Amino acid sequence: MKDVVFFLHRVYPTRKSKMDDLTLSTFEKALKLIRTHFKIVPLEAILEEKDKKPRCAITFDDGYADNFVYAYPILKKMGVPAHIFVSSGRILKSGVRKTLLDYWKGKVAENELFSPTSMAEAHEEFLKKGKSSEFLSWEEMEKMKDIFTFGAHGKDHLSFPNDERIVDFYDGTNPKWTMYIYGGSEPFVGLPFFPTRSELDVRKFFPSKELLEFCKTFPKEGNWKSALRKEIGKSFRRLGYFETKEEAKKRIENILVSSKKEIEKKLGIEVNTFAWPFGHYSEFSKKIAGNIYKYIFTVKKGFIDETEDPKELPRVSLGKDIFTVLGRLFTFSTKIGYKVYKVFKRGKVL
Repeated sequence: MKDVVFFLHRVYPTRKSKMDDLTLSTFEKALKLIRTHFKIVPLEAILEEKDKKPRCAITFDDGYADNFVYAYPILKKMGVPAHIFVSSGRILKSGVRKTLLDYWKGKVAENELFSPTSMAEAHEEFLKKGKSSEFLSWEEMEKMKDIFTFGAHGKDHLSFPNDERIVDFYDGTNPKWTMYIYGGSEPFVGLPFFPTRSELDVRKFFPSKELLEFCKTFPKEGNWKSALRKEIGKSFRRLGYFETKEEAKKRIENILVSSKKEIEKKLGIEVNTFAWPFGHYSEFSKKIAGNIYKYIFTVKKGFIDETEDPKELPRVSLGKDIFTVLGRLFTFSTKIGYKVYKVFKRGKVL
């Protein structure tokens, strides 16, 4: 079999949301199971060295505080290396939290350790305040360098409208964390929702001030969403404007270069790996990133070998529970498992 790169985002002391990542106990069990099928190596070894043994690397996305408080001690105890793709704009300037290592030594009570919120709440807090305690600090990352290596994941990890088609309106009960990007810290009832995509992949669409004001002041009575949609169709020829392709190219390039340089300066390392936020990319954005990073990762499932495009490398999500982990291991560590997977996916490795 070939090499595999697994990824996840967070390790929680207890389950926060069925949409989020592994709990602490499941994470430790997962690592033990992975070890029975793979030799776990640093990501660089997968990329730069050849080995006949089945190998895998463990990667994290974004840079959450629990990576230091909970994941790091478990990885250190087990001697397992890992890699974090960091959204540099979300990293805190300073501060070092207590970890499981301190708890094991009796220096702190378990309930005194950092208690994370869900990923959605972390995104929302960052967009409202410009920072969030849910993310790592540069000091914590420095302390993790004996186990973790680091790559780039953009700067602020934002998803932005990329289409002027209105798909819904905010009614007070259907929040989306992306609405804070163009709706302000207190989005209003009537705020239009547009299709969104990573800001590192698309030409941004900016809804006009006139449209937003019209939606804000429109009477919210009866079937107001349908009525508002009709009135917008009558009153507006254009709902906003798009960046030009050249503007998007320069913006994306600036973000990718600046985030790379920031991580390198703060940690004193060379950054040559990058993973797409949300897994969003296209030939347009791939070409831009390919001029900046040596290795680029997607969220397409698959193996890594010498035939893979280094600018479009696959990764496999570990999943949300131990059953998903077992499924991933069966699929990507056995020939029969992968054959079944390809049949199920009709021959497409997605």
